[in-house]
Amino acid sequence: MQQDDLSDIQNDARSQNIVRAIEQFIQILNEQAGEKHAAKVVLDGAVLQGSELNQKPERFIEEELIDPVMQVLGYEPRFQPTGFNGLGGRYPDFTALNLDVTNFGEVKKPGKIENAREESFDYLTMATDRPIIGIATDGFVWILHTATKSDEQPTYTHHVALHDLFKKIRLEQTQPRAERRSRPHLRDLSRDFVSQFNASYIETLVTDD
Repeated sequence: MQQDDLSDIQNDARSQNIVRAIEQFIQILNEQAGEKHAAKVVLDGAVLQGSELNQKPERFIEEELIDPVMQVLGYEPRFQPTGFNGLGGRYPDFTALNLDVTNFGEVKKPGKIENAREESFDYLTMATDRPIIGIATDGFVWILHTATKSDEQPTYTHHVALHDLFKKIRLEQTQPRAERRSRPHLRDLSRDFVSQFNASYIETLVTDD
């Protein structure tokens, strides 16, 4: 079996597990925020409100969505890390311990992806380490910036939006089990995300010659 074939098999399994992670997240969101607010967040793109959760939205997203999704993608995430050169004592929301290059990410509540993107880019610009990887996410949208050389500013690399996947999972959860669509349909929606944001692939963006 060729390496490409192995990668395809791994990505297919990860795609299925991303679907499961989002299913579980939506169920928890329904329980903690209530069906009405959860539907607005998932189906209408409303901003997740802490008053509906009785918890800080960013912490809720980190625990119930970002952490499990990152683990599926092959990362070992640590939240509220410290010790980054150039940040003046400030610290990002997370880092992946198992990457060999400096990396960190910013998490904002759903509906606030632009805030996450701006803050992540600012931190990447301030940081002195190169190569470096930065991820910004609100759980629904994932954005990547990278910089390789010592004098290089971070540049936009790519992003993936998962709104359709969230919506379809949420709608299917409200249907009788017999009427739900097959797993391959949902798995296909997560495949681009898995292929572009899995840990092994992202690291090659700043380490391959």
